[in-house]
Amino acid sequence: MTLPRPNATPPSPNAPATKPAAAETSRRQQLRDLTATLKLVWQASPAQTTWFATTTLLLSVLPALNLYVSKRLLDAVALSVGGQESYGALLGLLGLQVGLGVLGSLLGIVQNSARELLGDSLQHRITALILQKATELEVERFENAETYDRLQQAYREVGSRPVQVATQLVGLAGALVTLLSVGGLMVGLGPLIVPLILLSALPGVYVSSRFGVENYRMLRWQTHDARVQNYFGSVLTSDSLVKEVRLFNVEPYLLGRWREFYLGFRTQLEGIVRRRGWGNLGASIIAASLVGAASALVLRRAAAGQLTVGDFSLFALGIAQIQGTVSGLLSGVSGVYQNLLYMRNLYSFLELPTRDLDAGDIWEGDIDTIEFRDVAFRYPLTDKDVLRGLSFTVRRGEALALVGENGAGKTTAMKLLTRLFEPSAGRILLNGQDAARFSPRSVQRQLSIIFQDFGQYQMQAGENVALAETGRLADEAGQQRAIAQAGAEFVHELPDGLKTPLGRLFQGGRQLSGGQWQRLALARLYFRDASVLVFDEPTAALDARAEFETIQALREQARDRITLLISHRFSTVRLADQIIVLDGGRVAEAGSHQELIALNARYAALYNLQAAGYTEAAVPV
Repeated sequence: MTLPRPNATPPSPNAPATKPAAAETSRRQQLRDLTATLKLVWQASPAQTTWFATTTLLLSVLPALNLYVSKRLLDAVALSVGGQESYGALLGLLGLQVGLGVLGSLLGIVQNSARELLGDSLQHRITALILQKATELEVERFENAETYDRLQQAYREVGSRPVQVATQLVGLAGALVTLLSVGGLMVGLGPLIVPLILLSALPGVYVSSRFGVENYRMLRWQTHDARVQNYFGSVLTSDSLVKEVRLFNVEPYLLGRWREFYLGFRTQLEGIVRRRGWGNLGASIIAASLVGAASALVLRRAAAGQLTVGDFSLFALGIAQIQGTVSGLLSGVSGVYQNLLYMRNLYSFLELPTRDLDAGDIWEGDIDTIEFRDVAFRYPLTDKDVLRGLSFTVRRGEALALVGENGAGKTTAMKLLTRLFEPSAGRILLNGQDAARFSPRSVQRQLSIIFQDFGQYQMQAGENVALAETGRLADEAGQQRAIAQAGAEFVHELPDGLKTPLGRLFQGGRQLSGGQWQRLALARLYFRDASVLVFDEPTAALDARAEFETIQALREQARDRITLLISHRFSTVRLADQIIVLDGGRVAEAGSHQELIALNARYAALYNLQAAGYTEAAVPV
């Protein structure tokens, strides 16, 4: 329930009603979605779409033809008893009936084949659209739960929804053909017969339509909770979390949480199933009453000698045919409406705003200077700046380190530099030029980075390195150099060297330790020939020896490039020419290691706190 705002102005009595306008907007939206869906179906496979539509329309004529031939055959049999019809005429009608059956089977095979192939083409096309859209979304979107809900809902519609819309629309046309042709045959049985049979199908269609919409709303409401439930299930089956889960005996708690969500879903489902059952019972009673009334009228005419045996068979078979056709017709209308509701999930994801990473001038050459000038940043849908007034300059051959407690804004600053985010205020200058002028993709080619949450790609070892420049996937010499620079020689001991699959996700994969994965991430950074290197906690998963070797390699790499460091380890931070201490998104201190120690403030306190864990000879504060 939505409560009014305390200061809201009450609506004017003369104000126009909003519901009709909203309904009109909804209808226009559905019409656009219908057009987009049909376009999607046609583009997926024009040939299969044509075959499916043609065979469906041809099949829709067969019921009336079969009913007519059956009526003629029964009347002929009745006449033949009295010797008024020849055996040859009976065989001719029988052959026609068999021929219609064979034709129906042939058309059905072609129709089903076309629908299956069309569905496969559509699944591929829609999946490609979703994946392409994901590559175009702003990075901030991936830090928003709503985006994942929309992505989940979009993926759920990849399968059959578009085909169902096309099937139902073509089926509507076929149902109209069947209804008109069969109804035309049955009109001669009496003026009220066809209307009564038509009315008998309406209650069941109403119940089906109503609860179809309820099912959609239930699934829509459950999207977020279903993701949470699936997460608990994934924790219970995760190879990386199984040790902690077992050690802390978390299984009962996780299973309990998983069951809580299931019971919540079950309660909603039971309510819908119960109401739908009562609705179907009422619809069946009404339908049976109307069909009974139509049957009574036909029986009265039959008792008066006004109908033949063939006429009565036409009525008996036509009841089921018209009921099924009307039910299919109205269900098709309802089904199109319901499927368009689900398709809106897909389109709402595809309509999310995107960012063109190739828009802007092309950056050419190396980056020699980086300047942050009063840079601020605020995440969307929040009211607090993560960075405020951040300013610094770093030049080629220099190393700059960002230090601060968790949440101080260090990684966010690197995301701004790498053009994953754009500043909310201030400017980032590259060689004195505003970075916003240039396309993010062209600037990123001059940047190579290792993030704290570096990627562990379940691919070959060589691919893990060469992903930094996919155009050089065959450059094994370059991969070997990067591996040597990162101290990742363990790759040579793997069964197939650079060709060895890594991780446990696929058969034959070799799992690495956290430090080994981080070494590969460092090799990936070194593999790209970039003028700016960014290290976000580059030694977090390394042991003391590996950390020392990595720092030595960093010193070597920093000589003719710009190096930016984020680290909580002061053994790594000390190699920087200048150090910036962030606190609450602002610059609290800045200077070299010696200058900040002499300042005897926040940096010195943090340094001494960490140094005390290794030696008692800390710098006095």
